[in-house]
Amino acid sequence: MHKITLAAVLLGLSSSIALAGPTVTVTFKNQGKTDVRYQVIGKNEIETQANASPKPVSVVPAGRSDTYYIASPLSPDVNYAFVRYTDGARQCEFRTTFVNVPKPGGLLNNGVIPKVPQWNKTATGSGGAFCNAEITYYNMATLEWSVEFTMR
Repeated sequence: MHKITLAAVLLGLSSSIALAGPTVTVTFKNQGKTDVRYQVIGKNEIETQANASPKPVSVVPAGRSDTYYIASPLSPDVNYAFVRYTDGARQCEFRTTFVNVPKPGGLLNNGVIPKVPQWNKTATGSGGAFCNAEITYYNMATLEWSVEFTMR
């Protein structure tokens, strides 16, 4: 009975691993003069935190940074990171997404639909915060990418 349960668990894990989207490496840089707090509000931010390893630190001191990795279990063709940092009145909302979009024009000779990878990023500030998002790396073979989010 235990062997069957173990086999079912391993099968479930392998199928979820196979469905995972490409990993995004997130580096958040606090270039301001005050400590900032990582804040989770919406559904996408909750899912980002749940998929992060290690978890983002709750406070990033002035002049310091935090790095973490996010892999979405949704699909091999989708991943995202939505994060928010605040020091009270000032706030930055950052987003980065990956989607592997089917290319118009039909099937390849082997019956596979070609796809076009698309990486995006945004940074929205409020309360006088300067926020910047920059994709610093992407790998066409693995589709993994890195993004830097900066708050000043």
